[in-house]
Amino acid sequence: MQFFRRLQPVQALSFDLDDTLYDNVPVMQKAEAESYRALCQRYPEAARWSVQQWAQRRWQLMQNEPDLASDMTALRLATLSRGLQELGVAEAAARQGADDIFATFLHFRNQVQIAPDTHQLLQALAERYPLVALSNGNVDTAAIGLRDYFSAVVQPGSGLRGKPHSDMFAKIGPLFPQIAPQGWLHVGDSPYADILGAQRMGWQTAWYRSGIYVADQLHVLPVFAFDELRQLQQLLLK
Repeated sequence: MQFFRRLQPVQALSFDLDDTLYDNVPVMQKAEAESYRALCQRYPEAARWSVQQWAQRRWQLMQNEPDLASDMTALRLATLSRGLQELGVAEAAARQGADDIFATFLHFRNQVQIAPDTHQLLQALAERYPLVALSNGNVDTAAIGLRDYFSAVVQPGSGLRGKPHSDMFAKIGPLFPQIAPQGWLHVGDSPYADILGAQRMGWQTAWYRSGIYVADQLHVLPVFAFDELRQLQQLLLK
């Protein structure tokens, strides 16, 4: 654990989900493979592009349309729908097909394994602090067994933009009017979405550096960085 500034008294915690509370990489690899298989079975023309090429198209959309970049559900639906239309599928059929294939993706995307130590940590923290989840992704916290730990779960959609935009952080404030911004500690692995996003709102931040990002990607320094979730227990429940 490495501190970059003094930690102020913590009154509540918010957590990113993917690659912070669990390893999301193998889950996503499986979901990508299965949804691609379903896509090609339904639309043989979709096999003209490999799974990597479909991913590249999704990445290009992220670069060209910033609002899609922070909403993983909208991004995937747009990639599927637009790609199918480019391959010759009629617009209405492409939109319906995107919805159906995305449902397949979600089924496998929610096959997340949560370590017992993570359950124990969240249970212990929830007995002392209000906990909320702020995720740009589309995991179902009830399906993966984490929903009961959180007072609120906020994800993009219906005009709500994802992190690092202020929308999801701002949505939490009125739910806890007694907690000032500096009383929040946001925990996440993304230097951009989590650390920059939360600090711009005046929240304290804890960077989980065992996720999928590296220190060179930090835009601002967090209050502290840590490598194992159990270190939060040692710090916040001592």
